[in-house]
Amino acid sequence: MLPIIIIIALLVNLLIETTESFTVVVPRDQTVARVGSTVTLPCWISPPENAEVLEIRWYRQEFSKPVLLYQHGKIIQEESFRNRSSLTLWSDQSGGLKDGDVSLRLEKLTVQDEGSFRCYISGESVYDSGEVVLKVIDSPDSPDSSDLWKALFFTLLICAVLGLVGLILYKYTQKNTIRFSGKKPEEQICEDGGMEKLTEEAVGEINIEELRKHAVKITIDQHYVSPNLIVSKDRKIVRERKEYKHTGEGFPYELYAFGAQKFTSGRHYWELELARANTHPKNYWLIGVAKHENFREKDKSFTPSSGYWFLCSDGPNGFYTSSDPSVSLSLTPRPERLGVLLDYGKGQLSFYNVKERKHVLTMNTRFPGSVTPLFNPGVEDQSSLMILDCPKPVETPVESSEPLLGNTESTPDAKAKTK
Repeated sequence: MLPIIIIIALLVNLLIETTESFTVVVPRDQTVARVGSTVTLPCWISPPENAEVLEIRWYRQEFSKPVLLYQHGKIIQEESFRNRSSLTLWSDQSGGLKDGDVSLRLEKLTVQDEGSFRCYISGESVYDSGEVVLKVIDSPDSPDSSDLWKALFFTLLICAVLGLVGLILYKYTQKNTIRFSGKKPEEQICEDGGMEKLTEEAVGEINIEELRKHAVKITIDQHYVSPNLIVSKDRKIVRERKEYKHTGEGFPYELYAFGAQKFTSGRHYWELELARANTHPKNYWLIGVAKHENFREKDKSFTPSSGYWFLCSDGPNGFYTSSDPSVSLSLTPRPERLGVLLDYGKGQLSFYNVKERKHVLTMNTRFPGSVTPLFNPGVEDQSSLMILDCPKPVETPVESSEPLLGNTESTPDAKAKTK
């Protein structure tokens, strides 16, 4: 009888250990709001998963007296927070509970609301929690309502005048820029080195030709490739081996491939083909850069603090970044060719939809030492991940931190696809 009990205990323990865990992510800085306003206390699950089947408990000092409790699809609220607390979206790009966003919305704030709020999430065998600190600012001297309206009126009037003057100056400057340079505004910006325009605020068409002036030839370092990947002879095409069996749970981060080039300064641009002829665009891929020293590291958390910066496409789970906490994106249409610009000096990694000529995302950071391109072809796709050679003007040299190794000539298919 005793051996049977021991075997059952071991099986239960093994089941618990193999159960997929998650981490509750909250902002490090305190959240500040005014009395009477509405505030959102952010909280996510990482990696993202459906929180509709989990227990979500927001509480303060006492676990048994939750501010809000979500359980079995129902919400229970503490009396003092009734009708002014709810689960909400942290941002417009959030997928809500289905993507693990369990942020708390508080309305009609009072001074008594100031303090710590703990976000506790639990499943059948896993749980975690995080603390969000709320600072409520009270206005001790409440001015007369008529004075408020006067101040508001004069503020709006001043803003309108300044906005009109700014618009006139902007139009005048743009007109003179085009007249004296003979170029479009976006061309002049790129020529002057104003790459900060190619960030998340960028709108309209992106000048891909200007980006390609910083193009470099990228190849895969065969010494630092996952054994479950196949790399072409020219080291520009990579995909998973047929015998590799993915568990189907989460993105296969272990299918890594590092570039043979490393960078410590300057701007460097490269493109990747994500859709071959007569096939749909790839649904699964991970593209970015990594700290060069990560070659020797075995334990990888794949976050910027660990030396990884990337954009990931995880099929039906959508697109997300390596930032901590991760940011989910909605990219339509799905990129068929992706451009990557590394601006080492400014600490920026930017991504572009080359076919649509649109900016996708810019990550701002400070790179600790040399970095190298990072690739992951994912699984379950018809297409491979292909590194392209971008055409660039002969008169515009691009610095490279080290000479390319081996044969860097692209495949005929890649040449045919490169514009």
